[in-house]
Amino acid sequence: MTAIADANPGCAKPWRDHGLALGAVILLIVLEFHSALYAALQVWLVSPTYSHCFLIIPISAWLVWEKRDALKTIKPSVAPHFLWFVPVLLVLWWLGELSAINEVRQYAVVALIQVMIVTILGIEVLRVIWFPILFLFFLVPTGEYLIFPMEQFATRFVDVCLNLLNIPHFTEGTTFELTNGRFEIAEACAGLRFLVATVTLGVLFSYLVYRKIYKVVLFLIASVVVPLIGNGLRCVGIILLAHFTSNKYGAGADHIVYGWGFNVAILLILILLGSLFRDDAQEAAFVPTPNGKQDTFQHLAIVMAIAAILVSAGPAFAWWRDARPALPNASVIIDYLQAGGWQEKDKSDNWLPHFPGADAQVLMSLGSPLGAPPIDLFVGYYARPRAGHTVTAHLNLAWDESAWNGAASGVASASTGRNEIRLQEIVINSGPQKRLIWSAYWVDGHFTLSPLTVKLLQAKAAFEGQEGQAFVALSTPVDGPVEDARARLARGLSGLGQLSQVLDRANKLAMPPHEGAR
Repeated sequence: MTAIADANPGCAKPWRDHGLALGAVILLIVLEFHSALYAALQVWLVSPTYSHCFLIIPISAWLVWEKRDALKTIKPSVAPHFLWFVPVLLVLWWLGELSAINEVRQYAVVALIQVMIVTILGIEVLRVIWFPILFLFFLVPTGEYLIFPMEQFATRFVDVCLNLLNIPHFTEGTTFELTNGRFEIAEACAGLRFLVATVTLGVLFSYLVYRKIYKVVLFLIASVVVPLIGNGLRCVGIILLAHFTSNKYGAGADHIVYGWGFNVAILLILILLGSLFRDDAQEAAFVPTPNGKQDTFQHLAIVMAIAAILVSAGPAFAWWRDARPALPNASVIIDYLQAGGWQEKDKSDNWLPHFPGADAQVLMSLGSPLGAPPIDLFVGYYARPRAGHTVTAHLNLAWDESAWNGAASGVASASTGRNEIRLQEIVINSGPQKRLIWSAYWVDGHFTLSPLTVKLLQAKAAFEGQEGQAFVALSTPVDGPVEDARARLARGLSGLGQLSQVLDRANKLAMPPHEGAR
């Protein structure tokens, strides 16, 4: 902005004043919402899928610089009516906090920055640099939820191609068994990295090359379709290469090198074909309406102060809410279980889920008749979920991975009294020992297997004052047919008909009297 001001002395003071004000407000947003931004930065650093995010700000800055001639003719002017968007974005951010969905929080923060750019610099500036501003949305690392459907698409694509080529194979899940090898469409092979990079580049390419809307739409559609089909062809090619060379090529690390070479070739072809239909750059010529209005320093200061107060309101409310004590009353759960014959289990035993962020943990055991192995029950309880302390946190594990290995998984159904619930079924082993685990998340009076459902229900529950959530797992040794272990767990679960109500009461009873415990 200093360069723009120096290029036109008449605009020097307005650009410097508004630029400093904008910088101060953005710095405030970064400080107030640092946890959401730090979480995004960690993803950029750890996941190669989102390493391109480091280029988004430099690209946006370059695109603004390219518009410097048009910006020279404009005096920035505040647009205070855009501040009406701030409360809406703060509510969106808070919903992301409640549901522990990082993408929601991060999109809200980026949108706050975008709103402040328009508020401090004005509509005329927005008309010139609208794309660099909107391009900042690509700072948010999102798309992990697409991995599973993309895995399924790639698996189906490979299966169809192998059938068309009359290559004998057996498909189970995402695994292919051929006569001379076994191949799997793993998460890394789903093609998310290729898709995200292509869409990001496709949006930028469309802005730079096209002026007609239908060309933009067609190229953006191609930016989604081509990576999906290209990734499927890549998987087929790697499998065929390994198959016809008896795994001499295309196996091991080779498939990464060959695969990325194929992806780069596909991307270059897409750009080359897109360039053949480029529009004349002269069609994009845009001369903004010169703005002779100049804000007084007092007017700018007032708008900046209101913006700072509004931006700070969300984190201040979140801090006040999180500072309120709300520890769970684990004795409510223990008393209920003991009344049903459950006894406290020795935590030094060989099975114990790992939930380091839980506000309370309950581990009980129920003996089985005729000398059968006992049933163990674990409850990891969260009174008020917060960042790093949620039932779906990545650190949470249903077993100690240093002592046990997952052997098989599936879904089971069983009843708790009158209610039928679905549970995640996992068989784990440690040498000759085997255990069967049934588990489910509990939130807002519902049992579910979906982490996304947990997050959505959590936001709803928070508005209703029912913020408690829990991980419930039952386990028993497998000393014979697995059906016998299933029968034991079903018997233990059938006696827990009031467990959902008890989990709800455990949270409400923990709240201090002045918070309205009941």
